[in-house]
Amino acid sequence: MIYAGVDIAKVDHVIGAIGETGEEVAKPMPFKNSKEGFERCIAWLEGVAETQDEVVIGMEATGHYWQACFSYLTSCGYRVAVINPMQVKAVRKLKSLSKVKNDRIDSVVIAETLRIGNFDETALATDELQSLKTLTRYQQSLKEQVAAVKTHVICLMDTYFPEYDGIFSNMFGKASLAVLAKCPLPADVARVRESTLEKIIMEASHGRSGAGQAVKIKERAKASIGFTLGSEAASFEVKSYISQIEFLLARITEADERIAVLLESLEPLILTVPGISTTTGAQIVAEIGDVSRFKNAAAIVSYAGISSSVNQSGKFELEGGSITKHGSPYLRRALYLAAQGAYRLDPGLRAFYDKKRSEGKCHRVAVMAVARKLCHIIYAILRDQAPFESRG
Repeated sequence: MIYAGVDIAKVDHVIGAIGETGEEVAKPMPFKNSKEGFERCIAWLEGVAETQDEVVIGMEATGHYWQACFSYLTSCGYRVAVINPMQVKAVRKLKSLSKVKNDRIDSVVIAETLRIGNFDETALATDELQSLKTLTRYQQSLKEQVAAVKTHVICLMDTYFPEYDGIFSNMFGKASLAVLAKCPLPADVARVRESTLEKIIMEASHGRSGAGQAVKIKERAKASIGFTLGSEAASFEVKSYISQIEFLLARITEADERIAVLLESLEPLILTVPGISTTTGAQIVAEIGDVSRFKNAAAIVSYAGISSSVNQSGKFELEGGSITKHGSPYLRRALYLAAQGAYRLDPGLRAFYDKKRSEGKCHRVAVMAVARKLCHIIYAILRDQAPFESRG
């Protein structure tokens, strides 16, 4: 058997190979991240192994640059394994190569990782699963952008119109956004009639607000002690930010709709778990993918990076330390959010949470323990295609 390793980069990859006893069978070769480069890689592989069955190829799961190369090699009939970078790092240390690092050495180290370690061949997600993963990650990115823009708006309003805070129950609700889009600062409010302001609020809130808020805005703008220098530019900035927020919220709504449709077609049973919303359920399903690629629920716990670390010295062993965080940050976040809702809604999970708290665990640690328990529940649901049954 020939073990080939590909060191992945943005522009130039390097492939190297070793035999069953660890000897290099060919000089490592660089190739471009292009069709021509991939064809060059195939030609190199044909030179080191007579048939595709005689070679297995490995590459690290770093970034996203591996995906094109992975797709091309698998489409050509080669067996390809995507390896955890932590495994490669361990082998590099074992071979005492940690102080000497370059692409050619790394390609051989990856090949050596294949030779001496256990690995699983990786399959690309289906079109629907990949779409769900893309959409859920995009949705999360949009929400992070909205949060960042809102922070900018709050900072500007605190500076130029601090009295605005509290007029609406939510500064970023529809009525408040409508006001901020038209007249965010005291100087803008002074140029607008109270009746016009009331109409803006009434239309945005569908009649639920109006007169009271309009009066407050007028009174507080008149008595504002906010900063006035550069207010015209600040007003333009706030209006621009509000436009960004409205655009991002519209995209989030569209993403939500697409995600709901995909989740319903893929794994609707995930929603039978109390506390798992469409958003968190979709992200969990998208990040886990085909559940059959995991040997058991513990493998999902490890993949999510929520395993408890273990500190040991001599006969002393301390379990339940900080989590490893070696896995998917997207799955880890989704499971934590799901656990926060699940322990409040399901009696069995609540009892488990209370037990952890009674053992002296802090809230965060107890919730993470619920998240690990959720991994076992979710694994059973996806494996058996059976809805959640409470054991409380």
